[in-house]
Amino acid sequence: MRKVAFALLLILGLSLFAWPALGAEGYSEKLEQRYMVHWDGSADVKFVTTYYGPPDMVNKTKESIIKMGIENATRLFIEQQVQALSQKGMTLVNATGEITGYNSTGPLVMAVTGKILGFAKYYSYDNVWEIDLDLLRVTELSQINPTQINGSFDFDNYYEVTLPEGARILKLPAEYNEESDGSYVFIKVNATGNSVWIHSRVHLTENVTMQDLNRLYGAPQAFVIRYSGRKGSEGNYTTWLLNVYNNISVGKETTTLDTLDEYVEPKSYINYLKLQIMTNGEGNIVNSIYQSYAKEFQSEGIGIKDWNITLENVNSTGPLFVRLHWVLSNYTKYSEGVYTYTYDPTLGLNSIPTLNRINAQINQSVTTRITLPKGAKFIKVPRDIDVEANGSRVTMKVEKVSDSEIVIKSQVFIRYGMKKEDYSALMAKVPTKVEFKYTLGENGKGGICGPALFLGLAVLPLLLYRRRS
Repeated sequence: MRKVAFALLLILGLSLFAWPALGAEGYSEKLEQRYMVHWDGSADVKFVTTYYGPPDMVNKTKESIIKMGIENATRLFIEQQVQALSQKGMTLVNATGEITGYNSTGPLVMAVTGKILGFAKYYSYDNVWEIDLDLLRVTELSQINPTQINGSFDFDNYYEVTLPEGARILKLPAEYNEESDGSYVFIKVNATGNSVWIHSRVHLTENVTMQDLNRLYGAPQAFVIRYSGRKGSEGNYTTWLLNVYNNISVGKETTTLDTLDEYVEPKSYINYLKLQIMTNGEGNIVNSIYQSYAKEFQSEGIGIKDWNITLENVNSTGPLFVRLHWVLSNYTKYSEGVYTYTYDPTLGLNSIPTLNRINAQINQSVTTRITLPKGAKFIKVPRDIDVEANGSRVTMKVEKVSDSEIVIKSQVFIRYGMKKEDYSALMAKVPTKVEFKYTLGENGKGGICGPALFLGLAVLPLLLYRRRS
């Protein structure tokens, strides 16, 4: 809960190590949030946080405010609010703050007003607006381990959301009520016209256990207000673009696998990767990549006879290229004279974790060329795949160049804003395993198992899985 008492912690200069001193009189706050939402997705806001305890922490904070001066303390509080919202993908502008109760014996109250840009998001996928609220304070709780903190926590939260005039509410957050050995969480929702009122509470006892937390948060879900009424602009959203090219040459004793990974977008993430390479040293990054692949090869009983990994375009503004060269032994599935190459047409993207929508556009393509030795031939290839749902698409096309050479071209394109249920339904139509069968002839004992197994080792977009997705 380092961010739960963001103002307290910053003003006091406290760290996580201060929390074990909470004792029997645990942490307690009331959070009131009011949003006046406009059709451009922005919202005029007012946040009021009332800090009740523990008394020692509140009193020390008051002393610090008086010592540094109310103007400096207020400025620090506003800056922290801006940063906290920025981490959630929102921009707070025109912010003003007020701190009261710092010179009294009552609770400490901190208020901030301003405008949040991009509070509501528009999705052309189904022509709706959505507001995603962290009603159970998951963002704060995910950054600590409450079971290791000596003290109770109580968060009493009130939300008032006024939607734009003419908005038609399509979905409200589901009510929630869970209890475990004295700890409890609940959400209550009411709506009238274009106004929504929500009361939520998170109460964790001093001796809360991981089992308790699993009961309280065992059914993760997105708490969303969805409404329609006008079309909007989706603005800037993240696009992930990755191209992979595989060349597999099957020999009598070994298999040579050459791969080129081309990281194109998002530019910010590619630049981040390049910075990491320059900061940590290319040799260290290459060794890290090798160790990751070697671990996977070893788990499959595959031997590495030779290898080489190079990084290209590190000092340029273009895509980042990663070239991998492997000479492998025992890279095979063999049964009764037939070798089988298994391939995943979903390219490992069949189970992106999301609570509500895919909050990015994903475009990943893989081209794999397989060349068998002289005298070998393919005896079975799977049918082409082409599955589409509202602009999202999964395709796999197999081109048989000759009896001993094929090219597999696959693409997974996931449209920005695709709903979880539509995404799951689309992927349910695509097999995660198809088989290519071939024989090597009398002289052959090589073979391949399939690069699809190791596709996930590419530096794939972890940022796709942000909470707001």
